Amino acid sequence: MKNNFIIVNFFRVTDPYSGGSEVSFNFFKNIPSKKKWLFQYSNKKKKHNNVESVVIKNTKLQKFIYLNELANRIKKFCKNKKNLIIIIEGASWAGYTYFLYKILKKDLKSAKFIYHSQNIEYVIRKYRENFLITFLTKYFENFIAKNFNIFTCTSSHEKKTLKKLYGINASILSNGLELPKNILKIKPMKKKFNYIFFCGSIDFFANFDALKVLVEDIMPIVNKHNPNIKLIVSGNKSLPFKNKSLINVGFVSKEIFFKYLKGASLFVNPMQITFGVQTKTLHALTLGKTIIATKQGVAGIKTNPIFKNIHITNNNNDFSKKILNKINAPKVNKSASKYYSNIYSMKKIVNDFFHKKKLLV
Repeated sequence: MKNNFIIVNFFRVTDPYSGGSEVSFNFFKNIPSKKKWLFQYSNKKKKHNNVESVVIKNTKLQKFIYLNELANRIKKFCKNKKNLIIIIEGASWAGYTYFLYKILKKDLKSAKFIYHSQNIEYVIRKYRENFLITFLTKYFENFIAKNFNIFTCTSSHEKKTLKKLYGINASILSNGLELPKNILKIKPMKKKFNYIFFCGSIDFFANFDALKVLVEDIMPIVNKHNPNIKLIVSGNKSLPFKNKSLINVGFVSKEIFFKYLKGASLFVNPMQITFGVQTKTLHALTLGKTIIATKQGVAGIKTNPIFKNIHITNNNNDFSKKILNKINAPKVNKSASKYYSNIYSMKKIVNDFFHKKKLLV
C-alpha cells in the first residue's frame, strides 16, 4: 500500500508571495505521488485542489489559538488511513511544530514525521530575539531533531551545524525552483539606463540589513563614479531609504519579476547574514545572470567556477568596484542558465530525495 503524504504549513503557501512560501508550495506540488494533501493556515478563503485551509489572521496569537483546530482537521482526514507520512514545514517558529506534533502523535502513533527545514531556526532567533524565545526555540528544535523520523537541511554547512547543535545526522534537501518553460525566452525589462537588481521583503531582517548596506554604503561609491547606474528593488510596498538611484517597483507578479531580473545588468546580493539557501540567488543563477554577492549571499549554493559569472566579496569598496567593472557584462549566460536550471529544479530535487529515502513504497 502506498504512503499517504500530509504536508503542514503554519502560513499560507498557495499563491506564493515570498521565497519561503514558494519553496514550500513547489515542494508540495512536486511530491511524486497523487496521495498528497496540504493543510495550512491562511488569511484567504480561496480553495485549491488537495488543500485545506484554516482561515486565521496571520498573527502569532492566532496561530497558537487555532493549533487544536488544525490538528483536529488533520486527524479527521487521517482517520482510517494507513501508511501516513506527515511533513511539517519548518519555515515558521519551531514551537508550533513542537505542540502540533504532541497533539497529533497521541492519535496517529504509527505515522512517520518529517521536518522540512528551510533554515536552522535557533540560529535565526539568537540574532534578534530575547533570551527566553531563543532558549525555547533551541529546546523545541532539539526535540524535533531527536523525535522526528527525518530532519532535513538545505546544505552541507547546515548539516554540520545541526550535528554540532543536536547530534543528529540531518538529510540534505536543498531549496529548489519551479521555473517557467523557456525561461531564456522571457523578454527583459528595458530601461534607458543600466540597473542592478535586488529583491526580497525587508520584513525579514537579513534582507533589510543587506538593502541598507547596498543603499547607504555601496551605491554612493558606485554613483560617484557612474551616476547613471540605478538600483531597482522588488518585494516591498515601501522602503525607508532615500537615494536618487533607488527605484522601488513594489510587489510584482512572477512574470514581471523575471522581466526585471533578466533586464538587469547585474544581480546583487550583499547579505550580511543568511539562513538556508537564498532562492533569490537561485533565480539569478537559473537565468544565467552575472552576480555580485557576499559569501553569505551564495551560502550553501553549489556554484560552478567554470562559468565565471559569480563574483564574491565582503568588502563594500570592492563590492562597488565589481559593480562598476561588470556593469556591461552579458546579461545572460545560456550555458550557466541550463546548468543551474537542471541542478536546482524542484521536481528533480524532490524526486531524488523521495526515492533516496524510499518514501514512495
